[in-house]
Amino acid sequence: MTNNIIKEAFQDDQLGRKLIAENFRNILLNTDSNVFSLIAPWGCGKTYFINNLIKIMEEGSINILYNAWESDFYNSPLIPLLVELLNKLENSYEMTELEEDIKFVKGIVKSICSKTSFQAGLNFGVINCSANIDPSKKMLDSEYLELKNLIKEFRNKLKSIQEKLDKKIIIFIDELDRCNPMYTIKTLEAIKHFFGIPNIIFVLAVDKTQIENSVRTIFGVNIGEENGYLRKFIDVEFSLPKYTSKEFIAIHIVKLKEKLDCFYNSGRYYNHVAQKSLAEDVVKLCELIFVLVNLFNFSLRDIEKLFIRLSLSLEVLTDKDFLFIEPFILFNILALYNMDEFEKYTLGQTSEKLKIVHEQILPHWQGFFMNSYEASLHNASIKTHIPQKTQESNALGLKQFLGPRLSCVVSEQTKYLQDYPLKIKFINNFNFLD
Repeated sequence: MTNNIIKEAFQDDQLGRKLIAENFRNILLNTDSNVFSLIAPWGCGKTYFINNLIKIMEEGSINILYNAWESDFYNSPLIPLLVELLNKLENSYEMTELEEDIKFVKGIVKSICSKTSFQAGLNFGVINCSANIDPSKKMLDSEYLELKNLIKEFRNKLKSIQEKLDKKIIIFIDELDRCNPMYTIKTLEAIKHFFGIPNIIFVLAVDKTQIENSVRTIFGVNIGEENGYLRKFIDVEFSLPKYTSKEFIAIHIVKLKEKLDCFYNSGRYYNHVAQKSLAEDVVKLCELIFVLVNLFNFSLRDIEKLFIRLSLSLEVLTDKDFLFIEPFILFNILALYNMDEFEKYTLGQTSEKLKIVHEQILPHWQGFFMNSYEASLHNASIKTHIPQKTQESNALGLKQFLGPRLSCVVSEQTKYLQDYPLKIKFINNFNFLD
């Protein structure tokens, strides 16, 4: 079973991430460091990477995946962190010698939580902490010292559990950068105060910029000072290699494939230069998007917004609609770039960039969303030989595609094509937040 899991890891990897993961795995299994940060911007595959990294680590360590964002409704992250850890141990290891240890840890945690609200070292508002000084007691009996001893016992017992298992325990924390700032800071503080145990390792998959924003929000520090704060918690930073725009496109279009499948499998997918299968078509679409986004000078963030638009636009189309994939992509790029360019394209007008699109990139789609469709069809029908990948051949291809599905009436087909851009334009009512 485990071998099958390892084989499944990175099966759809198009960016050479498996080799990076194998090297990272070797470091984690041999390191003396406690906290690693795996850094990459949003949308760059951190979750994909750690999910597959866990698969290839299966034999070598005890691995826990903790989604911080799913738990930030909790006042203290210590509880969900420990629940994930202890649940993994209870369900994965039938070792009777651990039962008492785990029970003991649970008791310590309960005592710790009853003695402090654990505000992660942050003094905001009224401090709600029961570790007060009692003048009638010796300081040795103070709740403060009792709490320190409990934390020490907690660490020692976890260390004992790890040694009995004789495997590193690695806790992967994902989506920390999506949590509210206070919870993000509390999680970092919990790791610092309650763990710091040899061979219990944390890997934080984060967008560093977002974490720094959280620090700035809570502490109001100047730009640049956040790193000093973060260094208190993180021993080693690992930056996931940056994608090129082409790699970034490949990652995102794979995520769209399931939605594209719905149109392809139901015969509602049209591409003038279609390949033998949708998988081959997707490769060509990556190339098309790459050329177009470079023409319009899109950044990686713009490309990410483009794929959000593409996904929403696919959801706008009903089960009676058709997906003309090449212009569908172009419409969304134009709408994101500049609505004037979008309108010019649908009206058959031109600009410097659209001229390049018409002449070099998608010449066979020129004019199909205006009244010229009927004229193109007429011109195509009277020619004895039509070269492939021309406007005329596309007109005949569309007629053969739409005829059985929509109507053989050319005016009805023309009307449908003229209204098609409105479906993509509708997405402009949504705002893509940074």
